[in-house]
Amino acid sequence: MREAQLRLTGINASYGNTPVLTDVSLDVQQGEYMVVLGPSGSGKSTLLY
Repeated sequence: MREAQLRLTGINASYGNTPVLTDVSLDVQQGEYMVVLGPSGSGKSTLLY
């Protein structure tokens, strides 16, 4: 397997006492497409920020 072009490891985020991301990890290889889907407030923009 090739080295990831984008790697997120163990991402955690919260707003106040409300966790929105808990231990998120993601690898994206060169040439792959990634789509982040989810309802409003699920942490999509926070993940990419």
